[in-house]
Amino acid sequence: MQRKYNLTEGKIFTKLLLLSVPIMATSFMQMAYNLTDMFWMGQLSSASVAAVGTAAMYLWLSMAFVIIGRMGAEIGVSQHMGRGDEAGAKKFANNAIWVAVVLGLIYTSVMIVARGPLVAFFAIEERQVVDEAKLYLAISALSLPFLFVHNVITGVFNGFGNTKLPFYINAFGLAVNIVLSPLLIFSFNVIPLPFGWGEIALPCTMGAGLGIAGAAWGTVVASVVNLALKLWAIKKYSARPFERFLFRVRPCWISIKQIFKWGFPVAVESALFTFLFMVVARLIADFGTGAIAAHRVGYQVEALAYLVGGGFASAFTAYIGQNYGAGKRDRIREGYRIGVLAMGIYGVVIAAFLFFLAEPLVSIFLRDAAEITMGGDYLRVFALTQILGCMEGVAAGAFRGQGQTVKPSIVSVSSNILRVIFACAFVRVWGLNGIWYGIAVSVTIRSLWLMGWYHWYTKRQSKD
Repeated sequence: MQRKYNLTEGKIFTKLLLLSVPIMATSFMQMAYNLTDMFWMGQLSSASVAAVGTAAMYLWLSMAFVIIGRMGAEIGVSQHMGRGDEAGAKKFANNAIWVAVVLGLIYTSVMIVARGPLVAFFAIEERQVVDEAKLYLAISALSLPFLFVHNVITGVFNGFGNTKLPFYINAFGLAVNIVLSPLLIFSFNVIPLPFGWGEIALPCTMGAGLGIAGAAWGTVVASVVNLALKLWAIKKYSARPFERFLFRVRPCWISIKQIFKWGFPVAVESALFTFLFMVVARLIADFGTGAIAAHRVGYQVEALAYLVGGGFASAFTAYIGQNYGAGKRDRIREGYRIGVLAMGIYGVVIAAFLFFLAEPLVSIFLRDAAEITMGGDYLRVFALTQILGCMEGVAAGAFRGQGQTVKPSIVSVSSNILRVIFACAFVRVWGLNGIWYGIAVSVTIRSLWLMGWYHWYTKRQSKD
């Protein structure tokens, strides 16, 4: 393995920084796309924002299945590379791709065929929201097989220690999406720019805009481009993980079983989180389309913390995996301390940002005063959870890098059940804000529980 991708040697902070910054930058790019896409939807109507938010629940649910292959690739490749076993790492990469292809095709088929009942779950009364949500879901689902596979290839590069290349490709794919969305959505020559920056005149006359379908088709095209570039990278790029990589390799059921053993707990965690999130969204829907739109905007702005925290956790999984494979426990302990400190500082900055700029941030995307107030309340409540939430991701990554994927999943599943219980209880007392309070309390419990468990786990390890 090339020295600069070897995470078992060198200065820990430097290695973590070089490893995590590209992944976190990718998360920022993803957030930028989500916010830009939401801005375009806001130019159409609040109903379109609500429709995308509704369909997006099922697109987020797909990540529960995406993560099986990606987690298997990250853990399998990182641990075997740490041991110097390139053949073993390649076997996990091949079989993780097999898993992604099969799961991606199955999930896409279900989304398209069952889109009507899936949207009906939210019992939304506005006909426009329902129709646009079904349309957006059906088209966007076509992007999922490509997304499943390119996420696994990202996991392979992350496990190898090269997080820069996936960042460059993901950034390009997101840029394609950002450019395509307004071109496909609108039907006029002059397109408004985000954040009140004015307008831009197109040099030619456009045909009829596709509206919300245009945003969905932009996602499909970007996913195809992303996968094409990553297929080239894993085969031809100079800093690729393997000298020779073949796709037409028979599946190894032993490796696939191990991939599911690592990935299934995380998949259950992610699926249950999304499902319970949908249950909470159903509670929010009782307060009207404005509340749905405010929640959608607030949740995406909050991504400043959770996407970056998740990105760092993914990088930390690779760091821990290589050092665990090499048997270097001292580097694992020191890396954990550095990671917690770094993410704690980031959490403080984001908490202050969300708390003091809540309404101005929401007002970029929504125009109705009541909706801006609802979104601002959401951000202020969740600002208070960001410090622990960012630090929690380090513990999750440390567990997963050692192949201990069940423990963080138990914590997450339990706290997500509490999320619904608290939201249902508090909504009766404080109305819509009670839902925000209930979610915030469950997030705090999850963070404290997971970090406490990892502290106990490492103490027990040191005695063995």
